[in-house]
Amino acid sequence: MDVTAHSSVDAFFHEVLTETLGRRQAEVKDVTESYLVSLLGEFARSTITDEPLALKWLESSHGSPADRVRTLKEVGDTTLYVAGFFAESLSRKLVDSEYYIGLGEAAYGELASRMSGSSLREVYEELAADFPGFVDVLAEVRGAVSMGTGDVAALYEQWRRTRAEWIERRLRRLGVVMPSQTDTEKGYLQ
Repeated sequence: MDVTAHSSVDAFFHEVLTETLGRRQAEVKDVTESYLVSLLGEFARSTITDEPLALKWLESSHGSPADRVRTLKEVGDTTLYVAGFFAESLSRKLVDSEYYIGLGEAAYGELASRMSGSSLREVYEELAADFPGFVDVLAEVRGAVSMGTGDVAALYEQWRRTRAEWIERRLRRLGVVMPSQTDTEKGYLQ
C-alpha cells in the first residue's frame, strides 16, 4: 500500500484501518474508528517519550482534573500504540505487552468515567472494554504498512509463535507455502 497515493497520513490510515476492521469483521463505532485514525496519524508525526507511563499517571493524580484527563489520554493512547506496533520488541523488555495492555485498559476505563455525556466517553469505554482486540487491530495495521518484506524467516517465526492471521496472509503474499491445519495438528513445523 502506497502512502503517496493518499491526500494525507490520516487518509492513508483511514483506508488501512477500514480494510483491517473489515477483514476482521470487527464492529467498531464510527467515532472510535475516527479516533483510531487520528491516533495513528498523530503517532506517525510525533515521537514517543521515554518517561515511564505508570509514573506519569501516578504524578498526574496530584494535578488538576484537566491535567489528569490529558495524562490518562496520553497513557491510554501510548500503550495502545506501543502494544500494537511494537509487540515483538516488548518481548525483549523488562515489561511485556500484558503490562501495557493492563495499563491501557485501566487508563481508558478511568478516562471514560471522567467523560460524562460526551461521545468521547463511548470511545474510551469501547477501547477499555476490548483493549487487547484493539491492540491486535493495530498490530495488523502495522503489518499492512510495513514498507519492506523484512526478514521472511523472522516473520515466519513470529507467525509460529502467535498464529496471527494477518502474518499468515502476509507470508502467503510473499510466496511462502504455509503448513496445512493437519500438519500443525500433527506437530509438524512446530
